[in-house]
Amino acid sequence: MLHKVIDFEHARVLNNPVYIDTRSPGEFAAGHIPGAVNIPLFTDEERAEVGTVYHKVSADDAKERGLAIVSTKLPELVKQVRHYTALGQPLIVYCWRGGLRSRSVVSILELMGIPSWQLRGGYKAYRRYVLESLQDFQINPEIVVLCGSTGVGKTGLLSLLSRQGIPVIDLEGLANHRGSIFGQIGLGMPASAKNFDAQLLNLLQSLNGQPFIVVECESKRIGNVYLPDVFYAAMQKGKKILVQADLPVRIQRLLAEYMGTGANTEAIFAAIQSLKKRLGEKKSRQLMASFTAGKLEEAVVILLTDYYDPLYGYEEVAGDYFDLKVNANDLVQAANQIIGYLKKDRRLNYANGG
Repeated sequence: MLHKVIDFEHARVLNNPVYIDTRSPGEFAAGHIPGAVNIPLFTDEERAEVGTVYHKVSADDAKERGLAIVSTKLPELVKQVRHYTALGQPLIVYCWRGGLRSRSVVSILELMGIPSWQLRGGYKAYRRYVLESLQDFQINPEIVVLCGSTGVGKTGLLSLLSRQGIPVIDLEGLANHRGSIFGQIGLGMPASAKNFDAQLLNLLQSLNGQPFIVVECESKRIGNVYLPDVFYAAMQKGKKILVQADLPVRIQRLLAEYMGTGANTEAIFAAIQSLKKRLGEKKSRQLMASFTAGKLEEAVVILLTDYYDPLYGYEEVAGDYFDLKVNANDLVQAANQIIGYLKKDRRLNYANGG
């Protein structure tokens, strides 16, 4: 029985397809097509077992072992897939490189009267598509960059702007990392480079008809991921908005953000230790003592005045470098000021008709 095969370029123009990822949970976590559903044929341990048989015994024995493992799972697999056919969305099944796992599932679904496609080349081909697309991507919108010292509220502004229909990409949200030495605290696992790239490409494709995209100022590296060259260059060339806030406001925002996340004390201590070279022995001890004693405001003041502000040095940048300066003590007022600027500055027909 011949089964249907489709490449990703054709799959992406289908009406809201459902991607079924048949790889193990570990493979899925490392990188997958955004929105894909993981219905694995093997657990991570089973996949390792089959791989061992393949390398140490033979390919035929590995196939037999795989069949023995999978055969008992087929009724549940079909049941799970049927759940995603209720709305009549196209089903696209993939594995690592368009091999036996996805081909077998497509054949079984066909026997059960469930139409589906096998993704040609599997996730490997999709990953290649993402990298090539990002490398050559023609960014049409102007990138508007929110700059400003730590704690001024840039991420909060992005959220407010997004809720008002402004095209926004939250790069730190995609990376699940705040882009600093304390950036991972309280956030769980950071995004893999594969998942970050895939989500960024999706957003760029969906927003490429907009006149502008607002982002937060970032270095090329955010945690464990890197911005594509073409996107980083567009950020460097884009409009710059300086966001400012008074020190007491910044302190309270940082306390709410970092201390309200169930922050790991050991992780904070480790981050402070890594600053010793930058802060010096005396200031590092003072910072550690303040934190240990529960004097959190005092600790944040040290971090801001002795580390973050000198590191980024926004107040020393020439005034004409920025296209707009906003005071963000009140985030709602700051967001409205930015929206007013964007409307006035010729880029006015964003998605909600503003």
